[in-house]
Amino acid sequence: MIEAIKFVVKEHFDNYRQIIKMALINTEKQTVRSSLGLLWTYFHDIVYILVFIMFRLLISGYANVDGMNSIVYLLTGLIPWFFLSDALNQGSRAIIANKGIVQSIRFPVTILPTIEVLSIVFRRFFTFFILLLITTVFGYLQCFSILLFLYYFFALVCLMVTMNLLLSAFVAVSEDFHQLYQAIVRVMVYSLPIMWNFDKVDNVLIHVLLRVNPMVYIVKGFRDAFVQGMTQDVGYTVYFWVCIVVLFCLGSFTQYKLKKHYADFV
Repeated sequence: MIEAIKFVVKEHFDNYRQIIKMALINTEKQTVRSSLGLLWTYFHDIVYILVFIMFRLLISGYANVDGMNSIVYLLTGLIPWFFLSDALNQGSRAIIANKGIVQSIRFPVTILPTIEVLSIVFRRFFTFFILLLITTVFGYLQCFSILLFLYYFFALVCLMVTMNLLLSAFVAVSEDFHQLYQAIVRVMVYSLPIMWNFDKVDNVLIHVLLRVNPMVYIVKGFRDAFVQGMTQDVGYTVYFWVCIVVLFCLGSFTQYKLKKHYADFV
């Protein structure tokens, strides 16, 4: 395990310039495929936002949720989810999507998921300015905490990098796992506190099971940073960072064991 961790850390440290360069190249590709380029990303987001707002208002009306406007509650969870969804879908396919590189040359494969996550950071960072604008319109500007935002954004990137380090390995070697994983991601949005509040769950066991997912920490964290101006409890924060460490160790071990076999599988 220690050897695997050293191997992954070394590959990232030795190739950090290449990671940034390839992430920028991936981002640039989004601007040359169509005349609108990255604007299509935000156009899609706006369409999804309008649909979810309509869905929310039809079900719950204009009633406040957890002491805040229902639309603000929805968007402070939905916009971080756009980032999470992109990273979960594209980051997990980082290895099989670059099978030409994996098969043809000696390349540090473990950096591919990180490159994909970083390119999503470059493409989607502006989305959070849209969220800031929306919360400002609804009168929550004084609640925004830049320090909390930077902390939770860092936590988001760490979670996506470590998760995809592990998931990209499984997706690369098993198409069955890939199909199962895609199905889970499609419904995961409904298991997060985006459209509804976990505090309404009376069953303690179900409440705990829902919070096992570390992405809950991220969604609630951005809502805290933009609207509620507070941090989550220490115990849940410790749990989140323990999850990061465990995911990184498992991902490093899996990548290290499979690195010689990727060319055969992809």
